[in-house]
Amino acid sequence: MSITAVEFPDAFNMADYFVFSNIEAGRGNKTAIIFEGREITYNEVADKVQRVAQALVGGGLLPEQRVLLCMRDCPEFVYGWFGAIKAGAVVAQINPLLPESDYDYYLAYVKPQFAFVDEASAAAFGAAASRSRHCAGGTNVIGIGAAAGRQFDTWLAAPHRETSAPWPTRKDDPALALHQRDDGAKQGRRSQPHPFSVQHRSLCQGFYRPARKRRDDFRRAALFGYATGTNLMFPFAVGATTVLSRESPTPEILFDLIARHRATVFTSVPTLISKMLEAPPDRRRDISQLRFMWSAGEALPRDLHDRWNATFGVPIIDGIGSAESFHIYISNRPSDVRPGSLGRLVPGYEARLLDDDGKPVARGDVGTLWLKGDSAALHYHGAYEKSKDHLRGGWIVSGDKFREDEDGYWYYEGRGDDLLKSDGIYVSPLEVENCLIQHGAVRECCVIGRKGENGLEKPLAVVFLNDNFTASAALEAEIIALAKSKLARYKAPHWVAFRSTPLPRNDRDKTDRKALRREYT
Repeated sequence: MSITAVEFPDAFNMADYFVFSNIEAGRGNKTAIIFEGREITYNEVADKVQRVAQALVGGGLLPEQRVLLCMRDCPEFVYGWFGAIKAGAVVAQINPLLPESDYDYYLAYVKPQFAFVDEASAAAFGAAASRSRHCAGGTNVIGIGAAAGRQFDTWLAAPHRETSAPWPTRKDDPALALHQRDDGAKQGRRSQPHPFSVQHRSLCQGFYRPARKRRDDFRRAALFGYATGTNLMFPFAVGATTVLSRESPTPEILFDLIARHRATVFTSVPTLISKMLEAPPDRRRDISQLRFMWSAGEALPRDLHDRWNATFGVPIIDGIGSAESFHIYISNRPSDVRPGSLGRLVPGYEARLLDDDGKPVARGDVGTLWLKGDSAALHYHGAYEKSKDHLRGGWIVSGDKFREDEDGYWYYEGRGDDLLKSDGIYVSPLEVENCLIQHGAVRECCVIGRKGENGLEKPLAVVFLNDNFTASAALEAEIIALAKSKLARYKAPHWVAFRSTPLPRNDRDKTDRKALRREYT
């Protein structure tokens, strides 16, 4: 697929694209954010974004210095994120629920001039900041809500700020420093995240472009369950209303927010989709007004898709993106859904699949994805080898394995280091997991490789059972037999390990395969 270039003026700031363009289009009085009973208009958002930008510059921010955000979803996140970018800063955002040692690392690596922190991380972050030369040793830490330090509203209201104009930016200036973990665990050391740089114009490419032509489709509330791209940038790109919640999502919270705000679009991850299906009928709410929902973040099993559709009748639009692309680059469409697939390439992206020798694979075979598009990251900051390996002349080479069928639909087969070889042939754990989850006893499962007595690797299925099922040799044989009846025999698990607790998850709420490998291999 060819890439359609989008021209931006040389003088360009992505906050203008997502925030101030709504004011120019006459949507200033429209509700932009719903949060804890409050409705906040685009006029109010634009005012706070402008004031944050002026306050940062008035406080000494210089062009392309970094501003760190460490908070949960709330309006102040929106003001701080867009405001710092409008000011001419480079924004970095991190998890607000990390241990103190991680904040030591981020402060040393990011070197922020300012930081915005809420009460969830205030104590741990504040302790780290007090030891750091950055953020003025804690002086430039802006607290949200009950967080200690300089309070956001007080800081924003300080005099002389209105005379401090934001630094001008260009379309190719860096705007965002996103973090992606490296593969240090393979070398026996702790995995640490490396930030990579994203330009102002890169943030306005890809997934948002066609949607801006169909703003009326999103005129009602859109509830988004995760990620800055889908819970903030997408609704702002189309002038929609986004519903934010600082609470960790539970089925009860999500059902309530969808029903109460009559949301028409919902974005979530398969883990939460599964939990919503498991919720007792008396804890569910009517969500029939949803036009569709997006699923991303991890593979969506075909069985989970079918059960959701049968229960709620709301189409799931599955797709995939990456941090390095900042956007969903392969996706189903509301009018074009092939269950079990990720859909087709999003306009603006080009992709190819190569084997281990760098040669194109045949249609239908598994290969390593090479992706190109104008939203691609520029480089990993301070990580030359990682940049050289994964960002090659405009191509993103993440190590993810995919296949494309004859009709142009794409299927995710896992990360290269997740695939295993059985009988000398690559096996996708996701394919096996999607099969095993169809057994009535299996609530969750993860397939990893384990070497047998002969030293050869075979699939091991780690299974967490549904209620009213008990682990036994007979059940193990039954689960393996199911796989053999639906898959090539070499793909079927050689063993089943039953767990008494749910599968471990990482800080992105994905199954922690590395933890399971350490435990079972």
